Amino acid sequence: MTVAPEERIAEEVAREVVKTRRIVGALGEAIRAAHSTASPALAAATQARENLYDEIEAEFGLLTSAQAGEAMGSRSTAKRNLASAAYRDGRLLALRRGNYMLYPAFQFSESGLRPVIADLIALGRQHHRTSAGIIQWLMAPTTYLAGRRPVDVIDAPEQLLAAAGDAFGVQW
Repeated sequence: MTVAPEERIAEEVAREVVKTRRIVGALGEAIRAAHSTASPALAAATQARENLYDEIEAEFGLLTSAQAGEAMGSRSTAKRNLASAAYRDGRLLALRRGNYMLYPAFQFSESGLRPVIADLIALGRQHHRTSAGIIQWLMAPTTYLAGRRPVDVIDAPEQLLAAAGDAFGVQW
């Protein structure tokens, strides 16, 4: 039996209504749990951050500290220690999601942690950029790369660092 286009559209609209109600309910509960009010700008910024992190996870993956340690070549039973030390030492980018530190997988190649990451972090620190801020910059198209995202040139370290230097050094 074939379904008419109108019925498919109606089913999709019904699914979106259910999804929207679920999201609104969850957001309301989260705001109430904070025992505070949230400005619309704060709520929008928080949602944008979560959407970005979802995009990173979908496109590249977000690794736990144990997975990141393994990607870096750790043979230890506590692989997470290598990732934690690399993050602490400014060689690895991480983002916080809930109570967990997660590591975007774009930082790794088949041979381990990309060396350009440490250089990018050092440059970012010179310009007071946080790990999360660098990750956000990597994912956003920029005119310094003719509209491409910095993450898309991660295998061209000189080009990536030149764009970062130009972008991070801008003062308004």
